[in-house]
Amino acid sequence: MKKLLLVFILLLSGCTTTTNADYYLYVYYASTCPICSSFINTVVPQIEEIYGDSMEVTLMDIDEDESVEAYAKTCTLLQDYELDDSSGSVPFIVLDGYFAKIGYEVGQAKLILDAIDNAINNDELPTELGDVYYFKEGRTYHEEGGK
Repeated sequence: MKKLLLVFILLLSGCTTTTNADYYLYVYYASTCPICSSFINTVVPQIEEIYGDSMEVTLMDIDEDESVEAYAKTCTLLQDYELDDSSGSVPFIVLDGYFAKIGYEVGQAKLILDAIDNAINNDELPTELGDVYYFKEGRTYHEEGGK
């Protein structure tokens, strides 16, 4: 019986998921937001197709307490981010360690994909992206125990 239990515990320990992703994208959304839904259904699959296992995409419903705490923590890691009327706006798209973008307009998929690619390649983000905040030097959500 003890051997069976030990085998079961070993099998379960192998079930824990660890990621070897190079990049982390967090998308804060509201379940009632049609723009968020558009982003999740249009842009996220493209990101997953392009980056595969090298990018971990995490969707966080802003109506859940854990997501609100994560959102607040992310904001403390950003340069020049101030709480104002747009704080808490969704979708809030965060390429961890690179940039955070407030909002999305339907049809901006290519712009978002270009911004992600540019950020990863240390190029300037497209100027028309708008409402962008950069991470403080050396700060990332993922490495600070965010997930």
